[in-house]
Amino acid sequence: MRTVVSYTMLLVLVLTLNACHRRNPAPVTDSAHRQQRNQPIHAKHRSLIQQRAKPKYVLVKKGDTLYSIGFNHDTDYKTLAKINHIPAPYHIYPGQRIKLFGTKIKSSKVVTSPIKAKKKLQQQANHSTVARESTNKPEKKPTSVTKKPIVASKKPTAKPNPKPVIKKPVVSTTGKQTAPSSNVRWIWPVKGRIISTFSQADVSRKGIDIAAKRGQAVYASNNGTVVYSGDGLRGYGELIIIKHSNNLLSAYAHNSQRLVKEGQTVRQGQEIAKSGIGTDGMALLHFEIRRNGQPVNPMSYLPKP
Repeated sequence: MRTVVSYTMLLVLVLTLNACHRRNPAPVTDSAHRQQRNQPIHAKHRSLIQQRAKPKYVLVKKGDTLYSIGFNHDTDYKTLAKINHIPAPYHIYPGQRIKLFGTKIKSSKVVTSPIKAKKKLQQQANHSTVARESTNKPEKKPTSVTKKPIVASKKPTAKPNPKPVIKKPVVSTTGKQTAPSSNVRWIWPVKGRIISTFSQADVSRKGIDIAAKRGQAVYASNNGTVVYSGDGLRGYGELIIIKHSNNLLSAYAHNSQRLVKEGQTVRQGQEIAKSGIGTDGMALLHFEIRRNGQPVNPMSYLPKP
């Protein structure tokens, strides 16, 4: 009997010691922090970072024009002129600071509280019911006044003598010279096959690349005025920009020689440059069309090859 009691007490002692033994806690990991650390940058945050990287101002360098600055930053020249209070013909000077982004225009709408808006709606409803009731009331008929008929005199009225028609001499306008207007149909600036197409999603493909021999003639794709002729825009080489209307520009890049100057009027099909070498070493012409400062697909304007 004592042996059984001894074994029982020993078992209780062992269980008590195991219960009192201090257990190590399970490791705790901050899963939320780890997910947040490994999570990629949200697209909204990425766009904000890109916006911060864009400059708010640019300093005008020698050879720059308002058109070339707008072209380089995908901004309409009219927007830059409005932001910077530059009147036509948009003259700028070296060292001038050009603001690229304007302040947002505040809305002129007055936001009213829900209670005031509700009262206003009730007042409008009351006015409409009053107006409806007033229109439903029968109108008083005006008293008819009998008038004696007027007897026309039997004497015939004399007819006026017809005046002779004097024909105005036709003035010939063939001698007058008018400035060339932008044609509806465009022409290809150079003869060759397309080696790179336009892409709205790819910032490096804002136009098309046309294969051409070095020194090949480059033609104005439409009537217009040269608003830039220089090599100040990085990545475009010898560049010519032609203004065709208030919202349409065309650009001819990577030329070996420029044959026109700024302010010069050009006609469709006029030779404006000699083609050159692109950034990848190939002989080509890079051609772009901008509408309101934004690049558009030139194939939408050019005839089918």
